[in-house]
Amino acid sequence: MSCIVIFGGTAEGRQLAEFFLDSELQIHISVATEYGAGLLPKRPNIRVHCGRMDKDEMKVFLSGLLPDFCVDATHPYAALATENICKACEETGVPYRRLLREEIGDFSAQEEVVYVDSAEEAADFLDHTTGKILITTGSRDLEKYTAIRDYKSRCIARVLPTVQVMEKCSSLGFEGKNVIGMQGPFCEELNYWMLKQLNAEWMVTKSSGECGGYREKCEAALRANARLVVIRRPEERSDALTLSETIRFLEDYYKIDRERKRPDKATRQVRKVYLIGMGPGSRKLICREAQECIENCDVLIGAKRILEPYIHENKPYYNSYRKDEILAYLKEHPQVYSAAVLYSGDIGFYSGARGMREALAEEGFQVIPVSGIASPIYFLNKLGIGWDEVHLVSCHGQDRNLIPLIRHERRVCTLIGKSDTITQTCKKLLDFHMDDVRITVGEWLSYPTERVVSGTPAELLKEKFDSLSLALFENPGCEPVRAGWGISDENFFRDRVPMTKQEIRVISLSKLKLSGGFVLYDIGAGTGSVSVEAALSRDDGYVYAIEKNPVAVSLILQNKNKFRTENLEVIEGTAPEAFRTLAAPTHVFIGGSGGNLIEIIRRVREKNENARFVLNAVTLETIAQIEEINREFDVYSDMEVVQVNTAKSRPLGGYHLMSAQNPVYIVSFGGKHGER
Repeated sequence: MSCIVIFGGTAEGRQLAEFFLDSELQIHISVATEYGAGLLPKRPNIRVHCGRMDKDEMKVFLSGLLPDFCVDATHPYAALATENICKACEETGVPYRRLLREEIGDFSAQEEVVYVDSAEEAADFLDHTTGKILITTGSRDLEKYTAIRDYKSRCIARVLPTVQVMEKCSSLGFEGKNVIGMQGPFCEELNYWMLKQLNAEWMVTKSSGECGGYREKCEAALRANARLVVIRRPEERSDALTLSETIRFLEDYYKIDRERKRPDKATRQVRKVYLIGMGPGSRKLICREAQECIENCDVLIGAKRILEPYIHENKPYYNSYRKDEILAYLKEHPQVYSAAVLYSGDIGFYSGARGMREALAEEGFQVIPVSGIASPIYFLNKLGIGWDEVHLVSCHGQDRNLIPLIRHERRVCTLIGKSDTITQTCKKLLDFHMDDVRITVGEWLSYPTERVVSGTPAELLKEKFDSLSLALFENPGCEPVRAGWGISDENFFRDRVPMTKQEIRVISLSKLKLSGGFVLYDIGAGTGSVSVEAALSRDDGYVYAIEKNPVAVSLILQNKNKFRTENLEVIEGTAPEAFRTLAAPTHVFIGGSGGNLIEIIRRVREKNENARFVLNAVTLETIAQIEEINREFDVYSDMEVVQVNTAKSRPLGGYHLMSAQNPVYIVSFGGKHGER
């Protein structure tokens, strides 16, 4: 009978065994601990052997079974175990195969990461530092860290919560608050809050790959401003195989039918992928259809935080939320005939599922959507507010200008995205004198640690919230959205700074043809009247008001606060130098060039050759440069020049007389064809 031996209670070892459940292949898997044994599936073709072995014991074990292959799926850092397995295989004549745990993204470009080759090197390095240290490398080499001065006050060890491990920690001086007994893997959020709670400035980890939670540790440490000390992996054999390669090798060697789990011949050729909305987080809130899909699928796919409740349910899983990685995984695992891709909330509300359906369909998969409860719906129901009564947005993974939305909407509900989103928004609300806005924040919704907090911007300014929280902003003084341009000149702070007057401003803005997501340079912004009107026109646009006059800069800031234009940034300096580091513009308004008109246009076109230009010319010298612009940039066929003469009434006794304004030339050119 066909037989293999697997050494290792690692996630890869378990997954390798699970892929051959109920096949004719007999699998003997050796694990070191009872805990590891308890995670393995109970099947007739799987035998579990528990207990550590030295080389001689391994030889006896292999000789008694005479397997076709021995697969070494031990931990990447278990160098001694790997050495013993290799020697035992060599001396018994059993073919050896090393299962390689794939490494993940390189963090070496981050200044916060220190790489070492051993626990001794890590301890030696940390001995010359200050600050608390969270050690997440287990108990095996814990004694090495006792070489650190004041280790009893500086070092906190996170280890398995077994009696033997706790006794070892105690014997080394790790007791009370300096030892944390928890079983992983740990999500990024738990790592992050643990670092914050401990006030740890250092985290020690191994490059243990996705299964070992390496990515979550690194991202949590970087986010918590804790520096990482990473112990590099020992060098692996050149002939080592990944999990998928090992499965493929065994299937080919034993000629195992990859369709054995699909007795229905009519459906064998169709591979199904369920895109499942998992709701706010609690397992109690997922629908019955989602639960059935999770129970019956071949593999679970998703971010670690969402997978975590299901990791120990004898189900293979793949930790990823990226579309390209999920597609690559499914292509590399043809034995997977049904996969469940898990997403938080509902797949239709700012979900990572966006675009996934089309990508899977192009590859021939049958895509089945499964709805969940969107977290805003749960949150608003808790508050007794209909979700059709609010403006729903998300700041998760994207920057959103919330102030314009709050200014115009009675209620705005958003996923906050970053832990400081509430603090920053409160600051802006106070700056814009929007003190009466009421904010309600829901944190860890549906979990036992759920918290709902309400208050004013001043009251919540210093509160800290989880990055996946939701916030409801209620503005009793919301303003209607302005229809069109043309704010009266008298409404701006002006002093004696030049200003683009109302009538010229309206025509100039119409010639700009601002579109969604625009980035506008207002060069020589003066009082900022054009900048303010442009910023008010679309909440998804962004304006850089570039001005060299300090008095004018002060006026622009006053007008920004008066009109509450969060999407307006004031840049003090001379063009074109001032916009060297700014985002590339889609539109440019030139109210004053300081004699640098040609150079300004040249530098803008270097950033974006399709930028749309509108300039106002009042002086004869500027008008004379129009022909030079044509010669330099070949925009003659595209250019439009409009001369505008306006006159405004002024009172004189009991009468009104018309006072003529200086003629203004409005020159426009450039932009994509759809904007002309």
